[in-house]
Amino acid sequence: MLWGKILVLSTFLVACSNEYGFEPINKEVIGPSTVSTIETTTDTPPLQLDTGEPLVPTAEIEVTPASYSFGDCLLECEETATIEISSVGQLDLVVDRLTYSGPGDLLLDVNYMKYGGLPWILVPGTTVSVTISYFPGAEAYHLGYLTVDSSDITDPTVVVGQNGTGVRHGSMVDEFIQEEQLELDILFVIDNSCSMGTEQSELAYNSDLFITPLAASGADFHIGTITTDSPVFRGPVLTPTTPDIITEFQDQIVAGTAGSSTERGLQQAVDSLQPGADAGPGRPFFRDTANLVIVIISDEDDSGTGVVADHVSSMMSVKDLTTTTFSLHAVAGLYPSSACATAAGRYDEAVLLGGGQFFDICTSDWGYQVEQIAEDSLSSVLFYPLTGEPVVDSIEVFVDGVLVPTGWSYNYTDNSVVFEAANVPTVGSVITIEYGYYGECPE
Repeated sequence: MLWGKILVLSTFLVACSNEYGFEPINKEVIGPSTVSTIETTTDTPPLQLDTGEPLVPTAEIEVTPASYSFGDCLLECEETATIEISSVGQLDLVVDRLTYSGPGDLLLDVNYMKYGGLPWILVPGTTVSVTISYFPGAEAYHLGYLTVDSSDITDPTVVVGQNGTGVRHGSMVDEFIQEEQLELDILFVIDNSCSMGTEQSELAYNSDLFITPLAASGADFHIGTITTDSPVFRGPVLTPTTPDIITEFQDQIVAGTAGSSTERGLQQAVDSLQPGADAGPGRPFFRDTANLVIVIISDEDDSGTGVVADHVSSMMSVKDLTTTTFSLHAVAGLYPSSACATAAGRYDEAVLLGGGQFFDICTSDWGYQVEQIAEDSLSSVLFYPLTGEPVVDSIEVFVDGVLVPTGWSYNYTDNSVVFEAANVPTVGSVITIEYGYYGECPE
C-alpha cells in the first residue's frame, strides 16, 4: 500500500511539473562525495610552540680554545698560543674590543697588520686569530685572561684564560780562588786651567768615595797626581800607609786654576811615565807588577797635536800587559755634544782604546763617577764573571764554604758577582757561586 502511494505521488509531481512548465534538473556526478581526515602518526613530530631558539637571525661568537695552559716554560724562553675568534651565527659579528689582564710575562699580540684596527666585522663563517705570548721571567705560576667584547646578544663578553709556570733550565756552580794582593799604580791628570775650580772641588768633596774602597779592599796602591800642563807630581806618592790619606789626596787634586789654557792631558801622562820621570820606571810610583790606571779630568778636550792612538800605545807600553792590566778613564765633556763643557773627542777616543770608562763632567752626581772609577780599578779582586746567565734571585755566594748573604751584588752589564770593597775575600779564599741559569731555548 505504501509503495502505491509513493508511485502515485511521483506521477503526480511529474505531471504537475509538466503541467506548470518546470524543466527537470539534470546534474552530473564526477565522483562520490568524500571527507578528508588528518590523522597524527608516530612519524610526525608534535607541534612545538616554543623551541628556545631565536625567532630571528642573530650574530654569534665562538672563541677557541676556551682556556690554554703553557705548562712548564723555561725562564727567558718564549712560547705562543693561538686564540681563534669565529662568527658562527646568521648575521655579521662585530668584535668591539680585545683586552688582556695579567702579568707582564703573558702578552696579547693582535694582528692589526692583517686584520686592521677594531672594530672587526666578521661575516658568518669567518675566523680571525690573535696570539698570546708567554715569556716567564721568574720561577712562578702566571695567569692571564683575554676578554672579547662583541655584538653577540646572548654572550656579549667572552673571557678565556691562559696559564703557565716559569722553570729554570738547571743549576751551575762557578768557583774562583782569590788572587794575591792587588797592586795598583793610579795616575790622576787634573786640568788646572781657569775654568776648573768647581770641578776640582766636586772631586775633592767626593774623594773619600774613591780612597775608602781602595783601603777597604786591601789593595796595595800607589796614587800620583799631575796636571794638564805639567808631568810633575803635585805631592808625594800616596799609599795605604799614608797618614790622613784623604786630606792629602784632596790637597793634590785641588790643583788650582792658574795653569795653562792649552790642556795637553794625554801628552803630560805620556811624559810622566817615561823612564826617570815621576811616574816612570825607576821611580817610587812605578812597579812592574802593578796594574796601571790613568784618570784624566778636564772640561776641555785634549789640545795636543799627536795621534791619540800613539799616546795610548806609549802609556800601555810601560807595563808588561801579559801579567798586568791597563785602563784609561776620562771625566770630560761628552762627545759629540756636551751640556757644559767642550766635547772631548780626543779623550773619548783614548778611553775607547784604553778600555776604560768615559764620565760626563757636567753631571751633578760626582759621587757615582768616583765610585765607578774605584770599582773599575779594583775589578780583578771585586768582579767574578759567571759562566752562564743567572736567575738573579737564585744566586748564592760562598766563601770557603760559608754562605755570604750580603756584601755583594750582581752586575748585569758584566754578568758578574761584585763584592763590596769592604767585603773582598782574603787572599787564597775559595769563592763558590751557585745559581740557576738561563740556557738555550728550544727551537
